[in-house]
This record gives sequence, structure tokens and C-alpha cells, in this order.
Amino acid sequence: MQIGKRESQRFEKRAQIIAVARQHFFEHGFDNTSMSAIAAQLGGSKRTLWSHFSDKEELFGAVVLDTASGIRAQIDMPVGEGDPLERLTRLCRSIIDRAVSPLAVGMFRLIGPIADRRPDLGKIFYERGPRETQRLIGEYLRENFADILWTTDFRQAGIDLVTLSGAEMHFERMWGLSVQPSNQVKDAQAHRAAMLFLRAYARNPESFVPRAELAGPVTPLPED
Repeated sequence: MQIGKRESQRFEKRAQIIAVARQHFFEHGFDNTSMSAIAAQLGGSKRTLWSHFSDKEELFGAVVLDTASGIRAQIDMPVGEGDPLERLTRLCRSIIDRAVSPLAVGMFRLIGPIADRRPDLGKIFYERGPRETQRLIGEYLRENFADILWTTDFRQAGIDLVTLSGAEMHFERMWGLSVQPSNQVKDAQAHRAAMLFLRAYARNPESFVPRAELAGPVTPLPED
């Protein structure tokens, strides 16, 4: 279905507004970002901005949705035949890449300081971001791995897979405790997450991941 030139221009303008607003939210936070400042950077009249978004909350919601949708679109969810461990490892690796990306880290840093004061914004972020991602991955597991997994709660399985894959690296990046992990580190974490997931959820885990494969050297705790 083709759209007219005027509608196409409106979509382009909306995308431009969201991109500028995201930059302002990331740099200044929600409280210190103003519609006037966004309009000033965009140029033209303020009326153009207000014709797209009635207030800052609506614009924030659009930024969250656009950012989350963009991140989700890059998650690699391989379909078809193939070794389940290999396919899940690819998925886990993709989850890790998204979890430590500047966009994902920036969104969590943005919402954290205001979640208690503005639970409405926290809800927008959760429902349009993490919750929808969990649902999407859960549906992927249902459609592609239901025959080898014992669970019927695929949303919870998706939550567990995301947590095993990227939670630690994500929070280390969010809190500034580590630099961007190397590809080698991300590959190893993805493989381990996929193995742990199959050990926990597979009907016959030993046929996919023998227990001995999970044995390895213990990583020492850092000294004080």
C-alpha cells in the first residue's frame, strides 16, 4: 500500500522529532528536557512539534516505543532445522549485543532516576520495552522449541533466557562497572547461557548438554 507525499513527509518529520527528543532525554534526563528546547533544535515553529505530540509524556512514550522496537528488530531468532544448542546460542549472543548496546543502556539509565516519582513513565517503559521483548522471545520459543521443552509457560522461559544471556553484562554496563565486553567474552557467555537454559528446560537435557560440558574452571572473585 502506497502512501501519499504529504503523509510520507509527516512520517519523516515524526521520526526526526523522535530522534532529536531521544538525544535530549538521554543527555538531560526526562525532568530537564523541555518541548521548547526540542522544538528549537528542530527549527521551524513549535506548532509543528505540538501537532505530532500533545505533551512531553506522549513524546517520551513514542521515544520508548521507537527505541525498543529498533532494538527488538535486531534480535536474531533463527528458525528452521538445526541443532537447538546452536540456534539458542545465536539467539543468546544477539540478546547480549542488544543488552549492552548504548541505546538499551541509555534507556535504562533514563528511566531509573524517575521511576519512583513517575510510575506512569516506568509503566510505559516496561510495557513497551522489556515486557514486549520477553513476550516476543517467549513466542519464538513456543513456535520453535515446544517439542523439546517441558514448559508451557513460554513467557517465563523467555524471561529466564534473557536473564541468563545478558543480565550481568547489561547491569555492569549500566552502572559503569565495565567496558564493552569483547566478542570472545560475549560468545562464551552466549554459549553458556544456552547450555544452562537447555539443562533447565529441555525434556531430556542430557541429550543436548551433557552435565560434564558445564564443568569448567571457577572464575575467582576479585580481591578487595
